[in-house]
Amino acid sequence: MGRTHNHSGRNDTGPQRRPPRAKGARAARPHARAPALLAPDTAEQGPKLGTGVFQRAFAVLEYIVRAARPVAASEIAAHLDLPKPTIYRMIEQFERDGILHRGLATRRIAVGPRLVDFAFGILNSSIQYAPRRQILHGLVAEVGETCNIGTLEGNQILYFDRVEAQHWPLRLHFPIGARVPLYCTAIGKLFLAFLPERQRATLLEQLELRPFTRNTITTTPSLEAELEKIRRDGLSVDREEYLAGVVCLGAPVFNHRHEILAGIAIQAPAARMPISDAYRHRAALVQAARALGESLTTFNPGFAAGPPLHRRQATRQRKQPR
Repeated sequence: MGRTHNHSGRNDTGPQRRPPRAKGARAARPHARAPALLAPDTAEQGPKLGTGVFQRAFAVLEYIVRAARPVAASEIAAHLDLPKPTIYRMIEQFERDGILHRGLATRRIAVGPRLVDFAFGILNSSIQYAPRRQILHGLVAEVGETCNIGTLEGNQILYFDRVEAQHWPLRLHFPIGARVPLYCTAIGKLFLAFLPERQRATLLEQLELRPFTRNTITTTPSLEAELEKIRRDGLSVDREEYLAGVVCLGAPVFNHRHEILAGIAIQAPAARMPISDAYRHRAALVQAARALGESLTTFNPGFAAGPPLHRRQATRQRKQPR
């Protein structure tokens, strides 16, 4: 018998079967071999794909950096309201590139060595242009001692700028990029005192309060009492707690939301600047810290741009009518 035609005009020789998928058809999709970071989530993104992907990538990095603790991929996905496959794909790419690091046991994600080096490179390359350099030079000229600026990096303090007092034969060598503990340094204790309670508790759990000198605080109750005093006074003191014979007086650097960004400290040998003498520099130090906060938020608007992206998204989601 010849072929029959139905009313739709299709050839009909019996029950219709879906044609088999050709081998390699899946690999022929435009994004199948694209880098993991740039693989699109949906075909409907169209010309906005590139911008959206990079915004998502930066949002992921921003969340991990600001969390200041290892986080789970599911937590990132929930805060950013993104599909888990998208988050996993980005994390895998970042981990391969050394930008992020994933713990073997917990599988939680933290900042990787390449991202730390990148951040430090930005800070280091901007030193000669940033107003903070002038502020540091002015403070050193006024107090006659070495001054440095540090910020939180993981569970340590990273020195990202420093000006040495030139007229003293005895100097302290702390190069830019040096890392020091939190619990026994002036800037470190500033962060422990002024960070949000939850973040402070997380950091305190990670610390091993081992002694560096006979003055190091080695018990949690004593450290908590010290942090309470710092919150009252607005200043932090290192009483030869990290290095014997070295004292520091530090002040917090806040943004306009009173969130601590960094700490600025005067550092000197105890024989030249006893703690009792250090407090006479209080006014100059506090003024420099205030000016530094203004310069950092002006030089880097990201410090003053409001809550991180994931917080803004979460706020919008909470405001949506149910």
